[in-house]
Amino acid sequence: MIVTRDRALLIATDIDGTLLDHDAQLPFRADTWRRAIHALGARAAGCRVAFASSRTLDELMVLQRALGVQGPCIAEDGAVLARDADGASDRDPALAPHDELRAYGRRTMCIWTRAQHAAALRMAMQELDAVQRADASQLDRESLSALGFGTNGAIRRALAARHHSLLLDPSRLSGDETRTIRTAAAARGLQLRRGGRWLTLADSTGKGTALSLLRHFETACGVSPIIVAIGNEENDVSLLQKADLAFVIRNPGRGPHPALTAIPRAVVLDTEGPGGWLEMLNCLQELVQ
Repeated sequence: MIVTRDRALLIATDIDGTLLDHDAQLPFRADTWRRAIHALGARAAGCRVAFASSRTLDELMVLQRALGVQGPCIAEDGAVLARDADGASDRDPALAPHDELRAYGRRTMCIWTRAQHAAALRMAMQELDAVQRADASQLDRESLSALGFGTNGAIRRALAARHHSLLLDPSRLSGDETRTIRTAAAARGLQLRRGGRWLTLADSTGKGTALSLLRHFETACGVSPIIVAIGNEENDVSLLQKADLAFVIRNPGRGPHPALTAIPRAVVLDTEGPGGWLEMLNCLQELVQ
């Protein structure tokens, strides 16, 4: 696909394993990353980054602030979409009204949710002991630290702010138990997906549905960007499917996820792990004409 200079770019990125490494760190300097995004935007009609993750919205907002970027967020594997308030959803009757306005410092976010509450998910799966055992909300601090949550604040944002999905610890489940949960979830119209170090259970149709809604909002605002998606795990399949350009991160030691390489036109990056992010930016630079 040729990216013309008169089109803006919106990069929808997974976080864990795609932008951040196993230790939840950028493998490159944040200012280097921001400069590369700015350089790409200077070649096109602008470039913004949207976070798309199984993490909660509170986690993603903290991460955006730490990295010095602002943009839309797809949280809890597509159950939540948030974008900065600009009045567009109120001006255009064709757009679904937001469910909530929430302040994050000086930013005010319009939030849309299209999923059951976590309490309803627990009720639907209550007869499965394995779900109760793996539910992160029931784990102690040591177990949560092993999942990558190093501080009380991180734990609070990951659990107390998780309203529309359940976080499950895969290390507490056998392969048979995981398959049983997946089958039982599907029978109830729910989805169990792997992302980063954990499993997420939700009734949303995934990040791709939220990305389609975001595209609709962007177009209504007169932007109509070329949407680029990048991810590394099974919960990124719908995200990459709904994008105009799709890039696949190679997982260190095990290669690209086969469900992602099966997506037509998806580009598998050569660099392993989040280092592939800068490789993707170089690829996009070459595509801009």
